Amino acid sequence: MSPPRAILFDFNGVLIEDETHHWRAFREVLAPLGVRLGRARYDERYLVFDDRTALRAMLRDAGLDRRLLSRLLASKRRVYARLARGVRIDPRAVRLVRALARLAPLAVVSGANRREVAAALRRARLGRSFRVVVTSEDVKRPKPRPDGYLLALRRLGLRGGRGSVAIEDSPGGVRAARAAGCVVIGVTTTFGAARLRRAGARRVIPRLSAAGREAILSSASRTRPSRRRS
Repeated sequence: MSPPRAILFDFNGVLIEDETHHWRAFREVLAPLGVRLGRARYDERYLVFDDRTALRAMLRDAGLDRRLLSRLLASKRRVYARLARGVRIDPRAVRLVRALARLAPLAVVSGANRREVAAALRRARLGRSFRVVVTSEDVKRPKPRPDGYLLALRRLGLRGGRGSVAIEDSPGGVRAARAAGCVVIGVTTTFGAARLRRAGARRVIPRLSAAGREAILSSASRTRPSRRRS
């Protein structure tokens, strides 16, 4: 079983199970403006975006002044920090990441802001496990565009995602990773297995903390480019 050329992890919903806290933070800051943000609509319409893009879409959809964006963005991040204060990366996921880091280069590709990602990795003592961390500050076009994945692959010294594996929890994230050339493992922390498979996930697992190293490597085993015999 050959290791992949790289393994790229989404952050929210994959490495750390905090999507509910993001939704609640958006809901809390929008409620005084008369916007009711249900969970189903958030998942379908906004979850895949980074905070800024999500809020811009929310304001546009509600017919509100886009000049509110900066204030709401700052408020949302403060509320999220309060709601997610006790959330940590699961120790089983930490052990898996460390085991995989001994076999292949790892990257984070996330729409979260760098401060949130760095803090979670630091608390889990995983900072050195990831060679590359791409966050919302690094790309102009968020998922479902493939820009974040393509940037991470370039920073790893790779041309495209062939032979690499991405792990995602949303259909938009799956499509982004597939567009970059990666084989994708879907994690059903937010969306059902059928939705993730329809988006292009080759394999689906319940959550990263429940996955074994072999589950990740077996998904990658057919992604390696074949070598031509001389």
